[in-house]
Amino acid sequence: MKDIHYSESFEQLWQEEAEIKTRVQNRLFCNTFLVCNPLSAIAFFLSGDPFFYTLLPAHMLSGSIILGYMFLNYRKVISGQQMSFYAFVTLICFYAFLLSRPHHSYVQSCINLTLAVIFAGLVLRWPLRYALIVSLLGLTLYPASIHFFSDTSLTEFFEQGAVFVMVAHIVFPFVVKLNYSKDKREFYFRYTLQQQNDALERQKTIAEQATRAKTDFLSMMSHEIRTPLNGIVGMVHLMIQEEEHSEKPNDLLNTLKFSADHLMAVVNDVLDFNKINSNHVILDPQPFNPFELFDILKKTFDPKANEKGISLVCSIDPGLPAQLVADRLRLSQVITNLVHNAIKFTANGSVVLEVKEVARTPEAVTIDFSVTDTGIGIPNAEQAGIFEIFTQVRARTHSDSVSGTGLGLAISRELMRLFDSEIHLESEEGKGSRFSFRLSIPYSEQPVAVSQPLPVAVAEDIPEVRVLVADDNKTNLVLATQLLKRKNILHDTASNGQEAYEMFRQNQYDLVLMDLRMPVMDGFESTGLIRQLDARVPIIALTASAFENEKERAMASGFSGYFIKPFIPQDFYDYIFPFLGIAST
Repeated sequence: MKDIHYSESFEQLWQEEAEIKTRVQNRLFCNTFLVCNPLSAIAFFLSGDPFFYTLLPAHMLSGSIILGYMFLNYRKVISGQQMSFYAFVTLICFYAFLLSRPHHSYVQSCINLTLAVIFAGLVLRWPLRYALIVSLLGLTLYPASIHFFSDTSLTEFFEQGAVFVMVAHIVFPFVVKLNYSKDKREFYFRYTLQQQNDALERQKTIAEQATRAKTDFLSMMSHEIRTPLNGIVGMVHLMIQEEEHSEKPNDLLNTLKFSADHLMAVVNDVLDFNKINSNHVILDPQPFNPFELFDILKKTFDPKANEKGISLVCSIDPGLPAQLVADRLRLSQVITNLVHNAIKFTANGSVVLEVKEVARTPEAVTIDFSVTDTGIGIPNAEQAGIFEIFTQVRARTHSDSVSGTGLGLAISRELMRLFDSEIHLESEEGKGSRFSFRLSIPYSEQPVAVSQPLPVAVAEDIPEVRVLVADDNKTNLVLATQLLKRKNILHDTASNGQEAYEMFRQNQYDLVLMDLRMPVMDGFESTGLIRQLDARVPIIALTASAFENEKERAMASGFSGYFIKPFIPQDFYDYIFPFLGIAST
């Protein structure tokens, strides 16, 4: 049934296409005979043939009938193909009548009839049945009119050119079929191609909708996961700080802290990979001091390397420019992933981070980065898939110390693509691995300008400030208020955006910590109303959404900052203190 419907649909479309495509040819055919038939009578007049006085009125009459067909076509009573078909049938009938009238010679008439058929074959695009009817009429009526109604014999008629007329009518159906089939075949290819394009477009739309659904789902899930995780991480850090003053440390708390930190790393990896794949990550080149960057990174890697008892070597080319211009955050992320991965899979020996300049132009410096370890190595059979999602070497180690999402290398590869580069792997099982990449980075020999910080108070001497915390999650409210209490910062709380706005109208606040997704009124709307009351008060989005478009929307809606949950206490203080004019310690 589907094939039948498809065939009917195609035939209907083809008929509509053929009608539109042949509209000009059909009109040209009719107009040509309206003009040329009367003009052809002039030849008989000039030769003194009295046949002229029969020919001209007959052509005028046939022309009137053809005009009637054209009028019916104009009024959409008949199609363009039907118009030209009826016109040709009418002409053949008139031609047969004229052939039966006395002639001095049939040569001119045969020439005209042959030219008419040739012209029709060149111009018309008919179904085969139309051409067959016209040819049969011509092959039948022309000889019959001579045989039954004329004094001229058929032999004389054929000798004076009728054979060419007959041949033209025999060939005419083949020419029409060839042209018609060619046009129909071309339309079929276009039609099927359009069908395929439509199908591909539908699949593309479905894929885009699925991608958007995935992104929306992860965005929602990031909020739902990060919100309770923020409470877990924050509370654990608060409890550990209290345990530090205890004579008997609680190992269970340390285990809980490790699990919470690990869970936070897993969530961050998954969301980071989704952001990159959804084209939500755009590099932000900024000038930075490379030596300062690598020194900070080494201090970050040292504790883990020391814990495993392996040597961590950072070999940084001393000839590097004083200033590089690149996305420092994403470059650090790649190096961090590679070094942490190397430390993770190295039980003894060393991990070497090498940064070496290999070329320089006035515009950019080319730098090779490599991370080499003496760890377990990667077999050749597994090297091709090591950068794929969720692929890791854990299956060969059976060690809990190498657990993870398997997203680190996949994220690093995608980030390198943003840098227009790629990561290369050299490894031998049991002897270690070497990951390397090359970047061409704009540079300057001028040191990075260091902005002088504004004078601020220190955390031990906090001025009297008041903070409004708006969050619908009680755990997050407790965490935020506990952190503020520990620094003796006055605060009030609101459970939704409407309540936060009403409290801001009634009180004076130096800082607002605002969740984005809340009942009654969300953080965006509440911030917009608060901005109408005070355009300068700092409002920080305290949210679980890590997506860049959400951050851009928040900053465009009047927020002063964007702080992502979950967080640890020190990061919380480091972020909010500058807004309060306080220097964190």
